Amino acid sequence: MIERIEQQLIGPSKSLMPFFLDESVTDILINGTKSCFIEREGNLEQINHPLPDDAALFHFIERLVVPCGRQIDASAPYIDGRCLDGSRFNIVLAPLAAPGPLISIRKKKRAGSIPLDAFGPAHLIHWIRGQIGSRKTFLISGGTGTGKTTLLSSLLAEMNAAERIVLIEEVIEIDSPHPHLIHLEARAPSPEGKGGVTLRALLSTALRIRPDRIIVGECRGPEAFDMLQAMNTGHSGSLGTLHANSARDTLRRFESLALLAGLQIPLKVIREWVASQIFGVIHLDRVQGKRCISEVLTVSGLEGEVYRITPHYKSSGLSHCNL
Repeated sequence: MIERIEQQLIGPSKSLMPFFLDESVTDILINGTKSCFIEREGNLEQINHPLPDDAALFHFIERLVVPCGRQIDASAPYIDGRCLDGSRFNIVLAPLAAPGPLISIRKKKRAGSIPLDAFGPAHLIHWIRGQIGSRKTFLISGGTGTGKTTLLSSLLAEMNAAERIVLIEEVIEIDSPHPHLIHLEARAPSPEGKGGVTLRALLSTALRIRPDRIIVGECRGPEAFDMLQAMNTGHSGSLGTLHANSARDTLRRFESLALLAGLQIPLKVIREWVASQIFGVIHLDRVQGKRCISEVLTVSGLEGEVYRITPHYKSSGLSHCNL
């Protein structure tokens, strides 16, 4: 992996290499030629800018984009993609970004580099392991950079090696040592609006390739409806992540995303499906720069039109934050 990223970091951008090697660094943020920051252990640090002029900056952008077979220009001024080592990047050009271009790199973590036990106290992790083994379906929620993807990767490693797991992501980011993990990656349309493959299309495809579990890397739109449908066709033990402010908010946000499918299904019906298919929510927070599970709740149907929720765990502070 290190050798592959070295192929992209040539010229001035070679000074970024130490940050790719440093496992405590999670993000590299380049703000035009004005400033450059890294996130290390949850805290932002400004570093000497490795790309001092526009020529160096656009050369680096070219080195990132070309291996993806994509293009970025005035007609398509932003892009998501993967570095050669698997790290995820996003680029936004000016005038959409000021100062532009903006380059954000979320480093890829090594598979198994963070054990599940690091996310919370022993009794909670033991309970989560048991529920995952029993094929319970969870939503994993939290804000940006709270460890949702990292936790999902750790949970994949806990799943039965005999199960066939289909992992669907917009940009492949999750790594796992599971021996039968199949990746499906969405594809953005061309500048002409052709050739795009959505998460919804991949969820439909996943049902045809004999999955035991379907995992959605991040629900951000109407694919939540298709995920509900997949859960309702015998694919228990599925997992998905989404952005939310709390465990309770996660359920409401998930049902709101499902409604974006625009199929004129009443909210009450969507809520009944959510209540019957989602066993629980694992919510993560960042506390003073450390990431951990802050809240867990379980769902046991509806009471009228309100979710019947049982709080299972709530963090009392930093004592169990190990990331």
